[in-house]
Amino acid sequence: MIILLPNTSSQTISIMPRKDLSTFSSINLKIRRDGDGKSENITSATIAANGNFTDVTFSSTILKEGSTYFLEITGDTELVYRDKIFSTSQSDYKIKHVVSQNLYTTYSSADDNTYIV
Repeated sequence: MIILLPNTSSQTISIMPRKDLSTFSSINLKIRRDGDGKSENITSATIAANGNFTDVTFSSTILKEGSTYFLEITGDTELVYRDKIFSTSQSDYKIKHVVSQNLYTTYSSADDNTYIV
């Protein structure tokens, strides 16, 4: 899983694609938010070799704090990489992320055996 900041500035990820990205004439990144399905296509990404990895630098406008995304990178319409993205401004990775922290409603006996017909 890739961790990105929830902002619109350029960010770099290091990946191991299925094929060398420098052999393609066009690179397209598709980012889709889990839940509401909001997506963005990025065609202005830059690539650079980094040993056994490939650095991909891009900027996104849909990254939101605490959201997860699906990333798909294609080169000339051929799938070369897939991954998940988590967007957070948290810098201390020892603190665990808690899902639905304040959304849980405790059981109430007054609601027991109440049906709407």
